[in-house]
Amino acid sequence: MIIKTRDYYFDNLKAFLIISVIIGNSLEHAQPSCLNTHYFLLVLYMFHMPLFTFVSGYFCTKSKRTTQEKVIKIFKIYLCVQIFYYLLNRFVFSSSLTLEFFTPQWTMWYLLSLIFWYILSDYIKDKKKWLILSLIVSLAIGFDDSVGSYASVSRTFFFLPYFVVGMMFKKEYLEKLKKYRIHLLLSSIVVLFVLYLLKDQTMLELLFEYTKYEFYYDNRLFPFFIRIFHYVGSFVLGGLILSYTPSKVTKLHTIGQNSLIMYIFHGAVIKLIYITPLVNYSTPFRVVLSEITILLVLFIITLGSVKAKYLYKSRKIIDNSTFTQSS
Repeated sequence: MIIKTRDYYFDNLKAFLIISVIIGNSLEHAQPSCLNTHYFLLVLYMFHMPLFTFVSGYFCTKSKRTTQEKVIKIFKIYLCVQIFYYLLNRFVFSSSLTLEFFTPQWTMWYLLSLIFWYILSDYIKDKKKWLILSLIVSLAIGFDDSVGSYASVSRTFFFLPYFVVGMMFKKEYLEKLKKYRIHLLLSSIVVLFVLYLLKDQTMLELLFEYTKYEFYYDNRLFPFFIRIFHYVGSFVLGGLILSYTPSKVTKLHTIGQNSLIMYIFHGAVIKLIYITPLVNYSTPFRVVLSEITILLVLFIITLGSVKAKYLYKSRKIIDNSTFTQSS
């Protein structure tokens, strides 16, 4: 019997990314007045979802499940989560938002886009051509006034190149990346410096990539330039992060192993915990404590979910074994 071992490299990578996502979304939601977090958030949004999409593309080619099985699984999760967030917003936050399948609840756009990427994956044969084409389409679609946040269309097109790169990626490429660490580090410093120079003119929402260019700016050329810069910056920063991510077991690998659970629930936890005394964003120190609290709560929920799932499977195996013996 072949014992399947986990890929701790990607567990560590996903752990770092999900922590970045949670911190980014919680700070964006809280908007602490005691700190100017704008530049920090720009940096996080420059790389975290591009790299997450890259990871999804990588595992899309490694999975033994058929495309239909992958689509059905994500569709079920997306549908359940949409209903969950609708009920939460409706009965806890008294929101007037309606339940619409093609209007993802906050961070759930990623699951909807993932469904589309999985469907497209069967048609992505010449990956280099698809990469070039997807980049061109993404840059061009921002000029289309009919494209917005509905059905996550803009994001699906923008993040598609990262998914394609993930499909192209091979584990042995990591050794090549490590040889260019210094180059990636210097390039990353340049990217971060340019981003710092642009921070006052760049709305954080631009890096959400969820709508047309002129939604926030009358001049389409600046958002167009930022989108190009987003691609360049994300590939440079992403390469640097990939080259430094450890391959051995770390204390974070459990988080990475269950990053989907944390992603699904982090929006709800952020909204719920924000209206409790558990978090306080009045001083820089309390901002840090609040972020740690949110991460700890999510980690506890994740461990509880994993434990419950394990107990359910164990009980099911015992019940099946008992039934077989009695038969």
